[in-house]
Amino acid sequence: MIMKKNVFYKVTMMALIAVFAISFIACGGDSDDGTPQVPTGPTGSTEYVEPCLDFGSSQSHVKEWMSGSNWELSEHSNEAVLLYTNIQTMTVLNYIFIESKLHMVTVAYTDSGESKALAFKSEIEKRYGISMTKETDPSDASQYSYYGTATIGGKKVVIMLNHYKTGISIVYGLPD
Repeated sequence: MIMKKNVFYKVTMMALIAVFAISFIACGGDSDDGTPQVPTGPTGSTEYVEPCLDFGSSQSHVKEWMSGSNWELSEHSNEAVLLYTNIQTMTVLNYIFIESKLHMVTVAYTDSGESKALAFKSEIEKRYGISMTKETDPSDASQYSYYGTATIGGKKVVIMLNHYKTGISIVYGLPD
């Protein structure tokens, strides 16, 4: 139980970092005529993003995996973090490296709708064949998390979906 709480707190902290990272793009994204661009997809909102989940890989592998996409590598990236933004969908990908190996990935969305969070939860459960457990913030029931453990690429991975008033974040991380 202590290990579960430790992983929970680490993952939550990384999710908060990702939510903070949204602030780098939240004010941008105006069109040529000055009106804000609203993130849209086939269903009218931000779609589920599948990040590079090759845990243990190097930064060069992740950069190659991300190349050719609509993601822009942020100047705030360094040897421990690769931060990618997609202004059109107002989504942030945060790759965290420990000892030069991919250890955690966070996808942060500015879409905070409960229906979107439930759709993402369903997609994760379907993709990884897991059931996620809900945990609600006792001080604010509108903020909650779903978490579960999956095997991805032969590695045990903790997955946590966090629903905030300002957005949704999905964290994938290797347990300690």
